[in-house]
Amino acid sequence: MAGRDFTLRATPAAAAAIDRLRGRARKSYAAFEAELRKQGCRVAGYRLLGAEDGGYSEFCCKRLVDDWRVIITFEPRVAIVVAVGRHDSRAFYVEISKTLAIGAAGQGRKEKPACCGENGWPSVGLAPAVA
Repeated sequence: MAGRDFTLRATPAAAAAIDRLRGRARKSYAAFEAELRKQGCRVAGYRLLGAEDGGYSEFCCKRLVDDWRVIITFEPRVAIVVAVGRHDSRAFYVEISKTLAIGAAGQGRKEKPACCGENGWPSVGLAPAVA
């Protein structure tokens, strides 16, 4: 995906969570954001499970530092941060599983496929409205 940088957007809830980051979590997120703008899905971690069919959703998860996670989706040339939070309990994934219609927290799986598809392009879809 060489060429132009990705535009970065964040949902209101994600933007508020980003503003509250401090210390190592803030530094880790800033580094991730810079790489996300340049490389898109190549740095966006792994794809999350879908809620209904057992397949994968259009959302990706990236581990930041310690137990911090960021959830991302994509539109053409746009990376959308939809959630940022601590994976210190099931609460983070339980909440986003409802909001984003992704698989429930704690589902065991052997694979965590990369966010980028075989052709090096991210999943494309509109991020649902997240308050």
